[in-house]
Amino acid sequence: MSKYPVFDVILARRSIRKYQKRPVERRLIDQLLKAAMAAPSACNLQPWAFIVVDEPEVLIRVKEAAEQGKYNAPLAIVVCGINKHIPWAGDSWMQDCGAAVQNMLLAGTELGLGSVWIGGFDSQALRSALDIPDDVAPMCIIEFGYPADEREPLTWYTEEAVHWQKYDSQKPRIMRTMQMLQDDIDSGII
Repeated sequence: MSKYPVFDVILARRSIRKYQKRPVERRLIDQLLKAAMAAPSACNLQPWAFIVVDEPEVLIRVKEAAEQGKYNAPLAIVVCGINKHIPWAGDSWMQDCGAAVQNMLLAGTELGLGSVWIGGFDSQALRSALDIPDDVAPMCIIEFGYPADEREPLTWYTEEAVHWQKYDSQKPRIMRTMQMLQDDIDSGII
């Protein structure tokens, strides 16, 4: 048995789209943020900012900015990147913020919370709703809450996605489609 059951948490993490009408306690929000900021970042520059939204009026404006999924989660954390302190060009902050997001998702699972990562949103509407300045880039919205139902752990391991030593262009791979996603949602898999 592993000292840290990280694989159990990884397989248990699922995208949750229905939540209980129960607020997320401040101590748990603090744990999520501590997990996020424990993520690796290039040269430890930590180019992130987190906007925590749990007031219903503000949460409505955040959800209105979302182009995909408007769920009933009582908490949203908007993850933003700040590139101005990074001495090289590009959007490397996205990798660092992505690691922070994954840490939050896994920590939420460990804490008994469900979550869903929302990448589709109207950037200007979100900026306006949260007074985000021009030099700060919103990357995603993560919604958290207590799941309305239990989900079984699972893996999406696909052997066809694995290449050894070099990329094998001849290896067949069936890419997932939006219809496959809808079928999984309809069947309750996700």
